Amino acid sequence: MHRRVLALVAAALLLSGCAATDPTPAHTSAPPSRTAETPTAAPTPTTASAIVLGLDSLEITQAGATRVVRFDTPDPLLVLVEELTGVPRNGEVVEDPWGNGDMWGTTYRWDEITITVPIDGPANVAILAATLGGIPVRTTEGIGVGDSRDEVLAAGGWEHWDADGDGVSDYLGIDSRDAPDTQSLTRPGEVGRMFILAGLDGDIVSELQSPSNDFSDI
Repeated sequence: MHRRVLALVAAALLLSGCAATDPTPAHTSAPPSRTAETPTAAPTPTTASAIVLGLDSLEITQAGATRVVRFDTPDPLLVLVEELTGVPRNGEVVEDPWGNGDMWGTTYRWDEITITVPIDGPANVAILAATLGGIPVRTTEGIGVGDSRDEVLAAGGWEHWDADGDGVSDYLGIDSRDAPDTQSLTRPGEVGRMFILAGLDGDIVSELQSPSNDFSDI
């Protein structure tokens, strides 16, 4: 009996020694791998919003897309202004200045712009603020309401009309284009021209009218 117990104890000690000296390395967890971060692409800059006042149209650029509304198709022009201002159109009849009671057209007024749509012919636009619906308005030469007389002249403008006769022009012309088969009323012997009329308050542009011309007396 004692021999059997001793044999069992010896066997247990032998197994214990084998376990302590087992050369097989214990399994260890590998450090977690780090996934390389993909650099975030820089956002593509969008084209700044702008409105260009021309002789035939308003050209508006937003988020890289350009939309042109022509003066000879007044309804899309009116729709655009309604969209930009959030204010619906409200027209008033324009009667002829000679007192004959004839209707010449309709004028639509907003704080920043006035649009007159004649019975026949393209609309006439008067820009009254530096922005329209928060978007800067400039001529093709870069002139806007709030610019100075000197800036208009430096951009190729010229003195057009001294309304009060004090020797200083109250209206300047800019962005001209010849009108074939017309005669200028202010430059005898020369072809008439269309242009944008810059009205001044002192030496500061207070409005931009397009189109204007020097060959019509109305």
